[in-house]
Amino acid sequence: MASLKGLVVLCLLHLCVQSIQADVNPAALAKMIQYFDDNVQPKTKPDVQYAIAITVPQAQCTQEGSDIQTVFSREDAQNVRNILNNGEKCVLCTPSQNVIAARPTQKPREHAEHFLLYPIGNSPMDKLLALADQNSCIVFYSYNSPCVTRCIQSDDNILNGLENWKNIRKEAMNVFVFEKIWQKDEWRKDMEKDLLKIHAQVPLYRCDINNNVMECQNCVEKNTGKVIPFCLPKKKSLLFYFQKTLLSMIKRVWRVNYLS
Repeated sequence: MASLKGLVVLCLLHLCVQSIQADVNPAALAKMIQYFDDNVQPKTKPDVQYAIAITVPQAQCTQEGSDIQTVFSREDAQNVRNILNNGEKCVLCTPSQNVIAARPTQKPREHAEHFLLYPIGNSPMDKLLALADQNSCIVFYSYNSPCVTRCIQSDDNILNGLENWKNIRKEAMNVFVFEKIWQKDEWRKDMEKDLLKIHAQVPLYRCDINNNVMECQNCVEKNTGKVIPFCLPKKKSLLFYFQKTLLSMIKRVWRVNYLS
């Protein structure tokens, strides 16, 4: 009987955690991501990939009227942008020590998300988590879809890093957000499976511009457990793939002729 009562308590606790994580307000999240786009997105070239994680009061994730500048000022945001523009990393680089951010590196080759989550136990994310209380909301944002091709299926796998985050904040509000579909992910037919692996660790959202307005949606439908179309690449016609292949062949031929 005692073990049965314990099982009931654990189940209720699990439901409580799920309800906390489900309280994220997409409209509040949209305001935050738009703020990142306007003030943090690196400007060295168009569509620069970067990742940022921030600890904020739960109200920033649940109440649309909240103002993120009260915890992440425009001056601090632009300072983070300057750090990223210079090819450097932000590890608790603001006075409030609630932000980490990075861009991918080529030598050594490492994705921005991977840098923030590893090495487990001493990563920038671990340092951020050490300063966060359980009543806060942590938003992990990647401009491009979370390196599904490399980070899930290679040595750059981010799942263990996400699991570490989840285990430290089991009863807290956590959100993983991406904006654009990475160009190489547009060709993937099994992207849904990989996104579900991320969502199993941390609730996954996508935010993107729709009719000139930032819109955010939970990537996984509660009733079906499936990834919604908003978070997946748009289906391309056979003509599109033919044109893409033809253009790629033309570029290769041009390079050969130009360099010879």
